[in-house]
Amino acid sequence: MSETKYTIEARAYDIVGIAAHNFWVLRDEKGQVLGQLHGLATSVGNIIKPIGIIGDKLKFYHFGLRAISFGLNPARNLNFIKAGQQSKPMFSGSPKEVLARWDNAVKALPYLNSLDVAYTPFGIVGIAAINSNTAYHLLGKLMGIPVHRFSLYWQPGWRNAEKILTSSQIESLMYPGDSADVYAA
Repeated sequence: MSETKYTIEARAYDIVGIAAHNFWVLRDEKGQVLGQLHGLATSVGNIIKPIGIIGDKLKFYHFGLRAISFGLNPARNLNFIKAGQQSKPMFSGSPKEVLARWDNAVKALPYLNSLDVAYTPFGIVGIAAINSNTAYHLLGKLMGIPVHRFSLYWQPGWRNAEKILTSSQIESLMYPGDSADVYAA
């Protein structure tokens, strides 16, 4: 009898074949999606937008069945998973191990959203962009798992997590487990 395994995977949402919105997906042992973690452009009226403009904020979201168990309003339960997306399993383990990492990032969302982070519109060249890919990188760090960079896409905001939190803040919010126990799925 094999041990039950849950998986955290990295995914890339294709934006007109040029750029990508990277995000995280939680799957159970049958491959069913339990949750998605995103950073999304959000208007001052708290409306999620496909592309941010000046004045929008980067907000962090948790969607899916696991999110509903955390009290998410089902009306905001969006799905960004599409057929043919690039994806890569990044961490696999027992449900307890995987959910501990996932939930560590989820617990940080209210704090991250309280920071009122400005969204860099259109990943403007020459500016240290802060956008969905920045959120993806930061959330991966908080889960203590490897962060995959997808090939073939422009990914503005990649590796700019320190533009949201300092290295010491990130370290204080990271999953407390030993990084030696991290292994790719």
